[in-house]
Amino acid sequence: MERWGRRTVVLVFGLWVGLLGMVWAEEVRPTVDLGTDVFSQYVWRGFALSDDSVVLQPSLTVSYRGAYVNFWGNFDTDRNNEHDKSLNGADWNETDFTLGYTYEQFPYGLTLEVGSIYYALEGDDSLELYAGLSATCPKTGIHFGFTVYREISHFPALWYELSLARDFTFLRPEITLNLSVSAMYLDSQDQGAYPDPDDPRDEFSDWLYLQLGAEISFPLGKYLTVTPKVYYSFSLSDDADHLLEEGSWDNHHDHFFGGLGLSFSF
Repeated sequence: MERWGRRTVVLVFGLWVGLLGMVWAEEVRPTVDLGTDVFSQYVWRGFALSDDSVVLQPSLTVSYRGAYVNFWGNFDTDRNNEHDKSLNGADWNETDFTLGYTYEQFPYGLTLEVGSIYYALEGDDSLELYAGLSATCPKTGIHFGFTVYREISHFPALWYELSLARDFTFLRPEITLNLSVSAMYLDSQDQGAYPDPDDPRDEFSDWLYLQLGAEISFPLGKYLTVTPKVYYSFSLSDDADHLLEEGSWDNHHDHFFGGLGLSFSF
């Protein structure tokens, strides 16, 4: 009887170990992405928010079962704002907090992404909500995206973004070249922040800018990736010329910038 009791204990223990092993194997663990970009200029939606200085933009993302949180910052090594001469010298001038969720179980490979972005700035802070749909064509490999951003704090506006991207193998199978193009339409409800150049009493509502991008990702081992990046952003209308020039630190409506990204994922 004692022998059968020991066998039962061993059998139950073995079943528990096997069950725990199955659960552990199926468990989805959080992923962490830590990185930083070093750019020749900080350009946000066509607006240059730095001038003649290098910017450092560290980022941390934690993801779990589709939900994610991101912390992002901008450190300007030598601020030089043509509109405000008091802004000079090195400064950490922005921190963004993003909470989001990605759902990938829609038909036809569609992915839904929703979330919010809180911009902690030197002036008025800002809060946006966003929602987007994206998919990758199985035949061409082209990734399509459409995202709507709604500012609900200061400077109320709707931003509509269309994007296309395609990955290519470059030189070696593990090296990836990504080519992208995106365009933004701005529908502002605040003539003070984004006025219509033809009528300052009215709000700007038009296509704002188009951006071309190229990135080459070089994996260095299992966790580390180095990515050179280059972009060209330019306005899409005469009115957008004036708006971007007025809002950019360098007074330009087109910007060619680039840099290097370093990311660590586990």
